[in-house]
Amino acid sequence: MHPPFLIGESFKFGWHKVRQHSALVFQVVLTLFACQVAIEIVQKVLAGRPLGVLAVIALCVVMAFLGTGATLITLKLARGQHASYADLLPPVALVWRFVCAAILSGLIVLAGLLLIVPGVYLLLRYGMVRFVVLDGAGVTESLGKSAALTRGVKWRLLGFFAAVVALNILGVFLFYVGLLITVPVSMIAYAHVYEKLKARHHHAG
Repeated sequence: MHPPFLIGESFKFGWHKVRQHSALVFQVVLTLFACQVAIEIVQKVLAGRPLGVLAVIALCVVMAFLGTGATLITLKLARGQHASYADLLPPVALVWRFVCAAILSGLIVLAGLLLIVPGVYLLLRYGMVRFVVLDGAGVTESLGKSAALTRGVKWRLLGFFAAVVALNILGVFLFYVGLLITVPVSMIAYAHVYEKLKARHHHAG
């Protein structure tokens, strides 16, 4: 029986898509990095001031939109659909669901991490929540759908996530500039894995 996805092939797919859509990909990555840098600067320059708190909150809201939009763009690229820079600002309702699902799954995983092994298991189980939400699922519904998609492939997913971490550590070692490549390659590879798992689940159903 063939595995639902191959780790090496997923990264090759991500690299191909990054090269194919390099202008858009680097615009998105640089925007995310710029927002993160802005948050850090505001925290240092306006630390302890009311204006600083308000600025950080505003930038975090912007980051929520950008994070949702960036994930949406990677999913579109993985599907071969048209994606544009404007997708970085998705509808408010979608951002709300995306953030709530991410927080809910994150809290569940965090609780499990107190016991280490359950935390890793929960991380793998709910690793597809964000993509499921982008496909129209509700916040709590996304947990069940992610669990169904990842059933029976958690060891392979663990290997994939380990490879993602290793690749981005390499990007850090390359004076952080390497992250401009490793981050989008990882994100698109992740979306590709989601698509493969969804196709497997569809055929099984």
